[in-house]
Amino acid sequence: MFAHPRCPCSKASLGELEHLVARAKNQCEAAVIFYEPSGGSEAWSSTALIHEARSIPGVRVILDPDGNVARRFGVETSGHTLVYGADGKLLFTGGITSSRGHLGDNAGFAAVLEIITNHSIQLARTTTPVFGCELFNRCTSNQTADRN
Repeated sequence: MFAHPRCPCSKASLGELEHLVARAKNQCEAAVIFYEPSGGSEAWSSTALIHEARSIPGVRVILDPDGNVARRFGVETSGHTLVYGADGKLLFTGGITSSRGHLGDNAGFAAVLEIITNHSIQLARTTTPVFGCELFNRCTSNQTADRN
């Protein structure tokens, strides 16, 4: 998952990731890659969202200076989640919440859970919308992005 450390919408995405990791029972590796602007202060990379991500068992937190990794993957929205198979094939790209900042049943979560637990992509949707702030801009509570 890629995230903006100040995106209020991404709290729900982290909550869904926590549920996914718990239900996957060590069947996957998970990481949250947080955008960090060049010259960002220590406070920039010490937000409640980053602390929350670090508290999820089994999840690695990675800081992405200038969003270089996100750009290589074509990610522009906080909460964008990618799932790759053991063979390196992209199996899922999108969001794992039903709307901006909302936990609960949604197609993205169901697709990722299906891929991880049943090793199947036949029943899973491979693309879902992403609801979150723009990754490379100043994030505010009234900013929304909906990307496919």
